Amino acid sequence: MQQAICLYLDLNEGQKADLEVVAKAALAFDAAVKEIAFVLDPGAVIRVELESGTEGSLSLNSIISAIGPMNRVRLQAIAFALLTWFGAETASYVYSAILDQIKGDEQALQLSEEQIKEMSEQVAKICEGKVGARQVGDIFKELEKDPAVRGVGVTTNKDKKPRYVVPRSQFQERSRSISETQEVTSARTTTGVQTLTLISPVLVEGPRKWKFRSGQVEFGATVKDADFVQRVLAGRELPMAAGIVLKVKLTVKEEMIDEVWHVKERIVEEVLEVVPAPNQQEMEI
Repeated sequence: MQQAICLYLDLNEGQKADLEVVAKAALAFDAAVKEIAFVLDPGAVIRVELESGTEGSLSLNSIISAIGPMNRVRLQAIAFALLTWFGAETASYVYSAILDQIKGDEQALQLSEEQIKEMSEQVAKICEGKVGARQVGDIFKELEKDPAVRGVGVTTNKDKKPRYVVPRSQFQERSRSISETQEVTSARTTTGVQTLTLISPVLVEGPRKWKFRSGQVEFGATVKDADFVQRVLAGRELPMAAGIVLKVKLTVKEEMIDEVWHVKERIVEEVLEVVPAPNQQEMEI
C-alpha cells in the first residue's frame, strides 16, 4: 500500500539547492512521516522512498510504503497531516478546517463520507498532539541555511505546485515556534490492539519471549496474559500448526537514541482472540 507525498522547494531563479541542506531536510521529513505513522498505527512499518526529483524548483517526489496492517485511510492521513503542518495557518487548524482541506483534495474524492470523517478526526488528533512538530521544525531550520531556497511546501501531486508555499521569511519563526511546541522525551510507551501471526510459542513457564510476525517484521514479545499461558501449557488453547493468528493488546516501549526511536521491549498484555490456522489438505502421493 502506498501514498504519494512531495517536499517542494521553491528556489531562486538560476540557483541550485545545497546538497547537504537538502539531505538533512529530507531526513527530517522522513522522521516526521514515521512519527505521525507511529501514532496512527504503532504496528505498521513505514518506508519513505524517493521516487524522482524535479528540476527548476526542487521537488523530492516520494512514496510512503506501509508494510503491515495500516489501512488506506491512515496512510492518507499521514500525508494530510503533513499538508496541515505546511499550511498557511498551522497554529489555527481546527476540525472543520481540516475537513474542508481534505474534501478539496483530488485523492479524497475517491473516499466515502465515512472515510473522510475518519481521516479528519485522525489528522485533528495529530495536530492537537503536535505529532511530528519537532521534525517539521527541523526541516525549516535546515532549509534556512541555504539562501537559494525561497520557499517550501508539501503536496500529494508531483505534477502540481503546492497550494501554499511557506515563504523564506517565515522559516525562522516556524522552526522555532513549531519545534518548541513538541516536548522532547527520551522514552515513550504505547498500547494498542494488534493482529499478530504466531511464529513460535514458549512452552515453559517464565519470562522468555514468544516470537511473532506483523506484516514482514518478526519480533519477540513477553506474554503476560497468565490465563492464556496456562491454557497453552495445558494443551487447551493452541494447535501446533502454521498460520495461527492472535488478536492481542500489545504494549511497545521505545527509547530515543541519536534522535531516532528504537523499540526496547514489546509486551503482550492480553490475548483477545485466537484465530486457528486454516486446515491444510494432505498432499497426494
